[in-house]
Amino acid sequence: MKYSRVQTEKKWSATLLGDESCSRCGKCLTKMQLVLLSALFCSTLTTGVAGLEIRKLEVPSIADPRWERVILKCEYDLGGKDLYSVTWNKDGQEIFRYMPRSLTPKRPQNISGLYIDLSQSDHKQVTLLGPNTRKGKVELAGSYGCEVSSEAPSFETDYREANMSVAVPPKSAPVLEGVRPSYEVGEILQAECTSGLSYPPAVLTFILNDKEVNRALTKDLRGGGNIDGRLLSATRLGLTMRLERHHFSGGSLTLICQSTLPGIADDQPLKTIEIATLAASNQRLAQEPPRSGARSNVELYSILTCWTMTVIHVIHYNSLRLLRV
Repeated sequence: MKYSRVQTEKKWSATLLGDESCSRCGKCLTKMQLVLLSALFCSTLTTGVAGLEIRKLEVPSIADPRWERVILKCEYDLGGKDLYSVTWNKDGQEIFRYMPRSLTPKRPQNISGLYIDLSQSDHKQVTLLGPNTRKGKVELAGSYGCEVSSEAPSFETDYREANMSVAVPPKSAPVLEGVRPSYEVGEILQAECTSGLSYPPAVLTFILNDKEVNRALTKDLRGGGNIDGRLLSATRLGLTMRLERHHFSGGSLTLICQSTLPGIADDQPLKTIEIATLAASNQRLAQEPPRSGARSNVELYSILTCWTMTVIHVIHYNSLRLLRV
């Protein structure tokens, strides 16, 4: 059966809005159902449309203060939208803004200790000048953030940040000297540790048998040396301590010199290990648990008592034999 346009529209109107016939049979759509269908239809149309997203933020975790430039990159996907601005900040303070539709797209901010190379900065990156390319104090360390915003009508925004430290890590593990192959109980252990050249100066720590040595037993030594206009330097630390029986658990001791950079979150400690054994004349002691002074005195008293009683019994026995004779 064919229907005219008017008849068709009336039929759909009756079906959707609900006339008496459809309401009686219960097969018509309510207004609430229409709203839900509309929302479902709209969500179907927008499914698969990506929003603005920062894909990657490149900020060196450790920057060398000798670098002429430090480049920070912000890679993003606008999701088909137009770019409104890219804003960079350091420690929460704006340092550079890029607005493509502005008469002056590149807008640097005058921040103390920070200098921007505008010729190498755009919507994807910002370039900071190092100490060697600018007069005055340069402070590169801090938390850097990138904020990307899209144009109207969406005005979407995404933000990411990362920390950057300024340092020159040492290229080698510290040098540990003075540790002999073996020691007697009661001898003095004297050792020296020298870090590799670094910035800032490394902090050295002695670790004996997995326990940090008391700083009172160590001494800072001079003569570490430096290069690059005294930017890089070495640290030296000495250790002097008397070795006791408990230091040789299992017949040997382990001494570690550890080097770390203060204030550098991503710094990996460098270690040098030396092992010394208990001298051959003390090897029997190494197999025995250490005895306390109180226990040793008790044992000595017991031995002397036994010897005394034995001598008394012998003398008494001989005296009885002489009397019988």
